[in-house]
Amino acid sequence: MQLQRRAFTLVEVLISITLLSLVLMALYKSSDLLRRSNKHLYHHLEEISEGFKGSQVLYLDLLQSDGNVTIENREKGFDHLLIANTEHSLYGFSRVRVSWLVYKEQGTLLRVEGFNYQLPLKEEDRVEIDNIAQGIELFKFYKNKKRNKLLITMKSKGKIESFMIQNIQFKLSNKELGGGIITGGARGSIKRTPQQTTSTK
Repeated sequence: MQLQRRAFTLVEVLISITLLSLVLMALYKSSDLLRRSNKHLYHHLEEISEGFKGSQVLYLDLLQSDGNVTIENREKGFDHLLIANTEHSLYGFSRVRVSWLVYKEQGTLLRVEGFNYQLPLKEEDRVEIDNIAQGIELFKFYKNKKRNKLLITMKSKGKIESFMIQNIQFKLSNKELGGGIITGGARGSIKRTPQQTTSTK
């Protein structure tokens, strides 16, 4: 006896299509959420990477210097760092003069590398200027009482990044320009502090 096969009714087909549509919509939303999360994470890691790279450059400038370092309080919230002689060059030179300063109008952190130049620059000065970061709101150096630690703090777009250079043997000379002139051999280690964020409304 041959069994008669029962076909799907129109209602069952419509229900199946509806369920399949709901599953596909859920999968699309999940994939879109994952894509946005990955994009946000990528930009966040990119910002951290750029900040860390700038911090490493500054640290190496100080570490490989002969200790003749000047810190000036040019404007409120912005220090000017001048390293008279360092072996750390981004352009392959043996010894260079390096300055770190903030161009206030655009909040741009600049690194100036050259030889016998003075700020402000003259037309005959031959230097290399690197744009390290944008939107800088704070660029400060803090020394402890024992003068063997230096805390560098930068704030950009509401985010604060700071790191500490410690175990550095330096002494403050009698001549001071704002933050003073630091002399002595710069040999130490770097200790990063957790990044803090402040919300802006």
